Amino acid sequence: MVVVQDEKSLIQEKKIVRALDLRMMPLFCVFYFADFLDRANIGNATLAGIQNDLHLSSSQLSFAISAFYITYIMFEIPSNCILKRTRASIYLSSIMLAWGLVTIVLAFVTNFVGLFICRLLLGVAQSGYVPAILYQMSLVYKPTENTMRVAVLLTMASLSGIVSGPLAYASSFLEGQNGLHGWQYLFILEGVPTVVLSVLSFFLLFDDISRVKWLTNDQKEIQRSRMAQSSSDSNDGEHSNSSVTFQTFIQTFADWKVYMFSLVYFCQAVCMTSISIFLPTIIAGFGYPVLTSQLLTAPPCIASSAFVLLSGYITDRYDRRTPILIFGFFIMIMGYVLLLILHDSWALYGGLFVLTSGMGMVAAPTVGWSSVNFPDATIRVLAVATVVMIGNSGGVVASFLYPISNAPHHCKELFFFPKRIIHFT
Repeated sequence: MVVVQDEKSLIQEKKIVRALDLRMMPLFCVFYFADFLDRANIGNATLAGIQNDLHLSSSQLSFAISAFYITYIMFEIPSNCILKRTRASIYLSSIMLAWGLVTIVLAFVTNFVGLFICRLLLGVAQSGYVPAILYQMSLVYKPTENTMRVAVLLTMASLSGIVSGPLAYASSFLEGQNGLHGWQYLFILEGVPTVVLSVLSFFLLFDDISRVKWLTNDQKEIQRSRMAQSSSDSNDGEHSNSSVTFQTFIQTFADWKVYMFSLVYFCQAVCMTSISIFLPTIIAGFGYPVLTSQLLTAPPCIASSAFVLLSGYITDRYDRRTPILIFGFFIMIMGYVLLLILHDSWALYGGLFVLTSGMGMVAAPTVGWSSVNFPDATIRVLAVATVVMIGNSGGVVASFLYPISNAPHHCKELFFFPKRIIHFT
């Protein structure tokens, strides 16, 4: 009888996970796609001529790029503290609306000051989004289910790279229409859909899984039980309204795991952020024309997506992260070595495939690992925000890594970062 009951529970659990995958993951994937598309479009805009049109020096452009990460870092923890005190549907839709509007405004900046301020505001708006999504996922998925879902989510970053290049290519044909440059149309074309998505997200996101209509009462009880079994969290995997106290901060920042995950994330972020922003510029440095370079950004992103999914599947299947991380960083090092020693333009382009494949392998284990290692929900929300905050400080470093004067062998500025990370994994 017990065996029959267990079999019924397992069947119901699979139905619950399938329902979560169908109801929640598509939303988070679309939203994360918009998040990364609007964050990294400055790279395509740079190749499309924003530097010349706004009369920016190389250092001004780098400072404008890094401005996003300054406020992104500063506001991640406060943003997640607000999440604990409000409804997720309201908060996530509001910050999405904010960054969509800022992206549109970017199309109409006329100087360095305007660009710098908009990038600062974009960082404020997007600061809480990724930690909030990771936190929400950790509330409904068990640790053995989480990494593959994080992998699917992270493929949206690569997919945004697949789309952004052709979109930048298409916007270049609008150059001069209505007195606007192609890069201005790029910001508009990417900002308007985000605003529309923000309105839809308010109605589509759920705040408490115990109140959704697409799970039965029995399924909700099974969901509570399965999350309680996989975590010592007293909230049983549900969104808690418990306050973030001074004691919570002390407990969070006294945990060595926070700093270990942050260090791994930082090294990964330096590598991945620099590539995501400067990939069009790097490819153009190989000797390809500007428009061709915009299109050639897509294939390396496809390779990265494939390896993100592969590493996520292996990690969840065998519950092993460290070997995947070490192997992934080894592949990254090989990619950097190829970029350093090769000279033929197509060979250099092939080296990018090796590099982005390695980046794809380390992405999901790194991000997913930190979101499932803190049982208490209140500590978890602070810990994840802290890890992402410290990790994304690598974006400030990455903003200054690829001066055009060093083309095509840009990798010498970045070669030692993946080498260091192996010592910490």
